[in-house]
Amino acid sequence: MNKIVAYKECKCGAVTLFFEDGTTNSCKKRNLNRFGISLKGVKKETEKDWCCNHCINHYGIDICSCGSGKRYDICCGTPMETLGTQYDGFSQILKNYAR
Repeated sequence: MNKIVAYKECKCGAVTLFFEDGTTNSCKKRNLNRFGISLKGVKKETEKDWCCNHCINHYGIDICSCGSGKRYDICCGTPMETLGTQYDGFSQILKNYAR
């Protein structure tokens, strides 16, 4: 599995995880334990006025793939993102549009 090399905290309460291969995933900080993620020893990057995919585009490993913005485990059951895999939002939009 990809190694988490850094993370950023967003003002929405989510963190964006940066993996060694350039992949990023977002998740509410309070939900990290659900995925067995520890940020101990991981570099915290700071950026003023950082907004993440979690709050802007509703992407995240803890968000439902139906687009509701709810946690997947209390909604349809399928997460929007898979930990360590880059989400391709553009392709998803095309799939939804083709329905």
